[in-house]
Amino acid sequence: MSVTKVIEVVGHSSQGTDEAVREAVTAASRSIRGISRVDVETISCEVADDQVVGWNVLVKISFPVERSA
Repeated sequence: MSVTKVIEVVGHSSQGTDEAVREAVTAASRSIRGISRVDVETISCEVADDQVVGWNVLVKISFPVERSA
């Protein structure tokens, strides 16, 4: 039987949503092994002087719970 854990992470980028998702996955992979799925939950942007200056994505990252020996 396998068990999957899901966490929420917010990624940010000034380049766009794709890059924000990549940033979230890259950051999470520093401390999580075996990421198997990423679901984008929400997308928002920051605006300054009537221009979009940054993108934020809330993602749910899934990875297996490792069995102890």
